[in-house]
Amino acid sequence: MLESLREKRNLALTYKNIIPLRESLQRLQNLSPQSLEQKSIDCEDFIRINLPNLSPKDKNIIEEIAKDLIPWRKGPFCVGDLTIQSEWDSAIKYNLIAPYLDLENKILGDVGCNNGYYMFRALAKNPQKIIGFDPMPLCKLQFDFISHFVSEKSLLFELLGIEDLPFYPQKFDIMLCLGVLYHRKDPLGAIKIIFDLLKPEGEAVFDSLIIEREEEIALCPKGSYAKMSNVYFIPTLGTFKNWLTRCGFRDIMLISTLKTTPKEQRKTMWGTQESLEDFLNPKDSSLTLEGYPAPVRAYIKAKKP
Repeated sequence: MLESLREKRNLALTYKNIIPLRESLQRLQNLSPQSLEQKSIDCEDFIRINLPNLSPKDKNIIEEIAKDLIPWRKGPFCVGDLTIQSEWDSAIKYNLIAPYLDLENKILGDVGCNNGYYMFRALAKNPQKIIGFDPMPLCKLQFDFISHFVSEKSLLFELLGIEDLPFYPQKFDIMLCLGVLYHRKDPLGAIKIIFDLLKPEGEAVFDSLIIEREEEIALCPKGSYAKMSNVYFIPTLGTFKNWLTRCGFRDIMLISTLKTTPKEQRKTMWGTQESLEDFLNPKDSSLTLEGYPAPVRAYIKAKKP
């Protein structure tokens, strides 16, 4: 079953708009060996690939490929002298949850991993293996672009969605599920999939958009939320915790709540044409264009008994 799911997902790599990007990525094979000598990797706020011997010709190749892969939604990255300022400054989110991740010699799963930014950051914590899951072909190609320079065998990207994971054989010590739940029509079903993927006493870190109310309720946007038509349920914090409890999690701990600001999500030349400023009411930034409360996220850590 898993192999048939992989084959189905891999068909996305043959889409008419994806084939030219794959061909562009193949140009990495033309980089001269001398340009890659003495490289080093820093997995800090920037995933920084230091290439001190990079030739002007190879600089141009790298920049052209990176631009072909726009939009970069997660990051930032730096490859040689090239800085990729993604739409989201994902360092803000990772730095928030990093103190709560004990990854030494652990197996980490990242559901909805996008281009793998959090996976690359997690390398600094010496995990045994990191497996990221995302069904979007552009995310896979961006991951492959960065991985070409990182060359880390412990990293694996699976072109799979969360709905495919009940068939995944690997069990995990720690799972990340960031920015996924509110895109699911069945958020409890998604949480249960994460729960089942964990080893006994495994831990998961979730984030979700929330509505800041005391009631145990959830907002179901009528048509869209902040111009996103694929947002189905935005819980209050109490409801978010209840979802985790009802799926079997224990030791549920709130890490933080954080309002999304233009520092974290903004327009850049590497991102999309619209960003946070276009999704909020121009006369009242505490509201979305649709009149709902502006984005606030809760970050929660929970344990499987």
